[in-house]
Amino acid sequence: MTEITCPYDGDCGRRFDSSAMDAPDAAFLNTAIGKKMTFMFLHCPACARMFQFNPVAWIAQACETAAPKAAKVAKKNGKQLEKLLAREQVIVPQAYLAHLRSATSLPGVAIFKDEEPFTLYSLDALCQDVDVDGTSYLAVRQLAGFAQALAQAAGTGSKQAAPFSLAELAACLAIGEENTRILFIDSRDNDALWIYHCDGGDVEPTQLTLTSLIGPGVC
Repeated sequence: MTEITCPYDGDCGRRFDSSAMDAPDAAFLNTAIGKKMTFMFLHCPACARMFQFNPVAWIAQACETAAPKAAKVAKKNGKQLEKLLAREQVIVPQAYLAHLRSATSLPGVAIFKDEEPFTLYSLDALCQDVDVDGTSYLAVRQLAGFAQALAQAAGTGSKQAAPFSLAELAACLAIGEENTRILFIDSRDNDALWIYHCDGGDVEPTQLTLTSLIGPGVC
């Protein structure tokens, strides 16, 4: 069995052979099949949207992870956005919240040399809704959705996202992204910055901290 059907019926729904995927996805799929993985992310070669795939059962499921800037919601002012965060019990470090309010907040940041920079979420983007595995989350809380998906796919003992437990990952706040990578604040110290890989469920440390991102003398 090599054919996969894009799960986005309304927008695409095309059937395609696994050989039509780009090289990274094709290699990842072959590895997942060999390891009998039941949870991964792939991209439709026709519409380029990301979807969840079970290579054991050969089942594709919609899993929209579009950038928060693409979400279409009514524009809110800063005070309304902060009230929304408070209502959802999202506690953004005060120094970073002040940074987001300022006119000096950075639109992006280079994490690794010779790689694409990460787009940092604005206060508005933090509060946009994104869909993860069929459930809506604020962009800042989207890692809770991925932690839930990992728990359902591999059980609470999943080795993905180590050294974070799934509960710790769920508590982390997302502050930016680059393609399928999410930049987030370590919930254990509210300062270290890590990267979550949506296409594998793994995390990667960076050399940056929230303090260094904001700049000296701010925190």
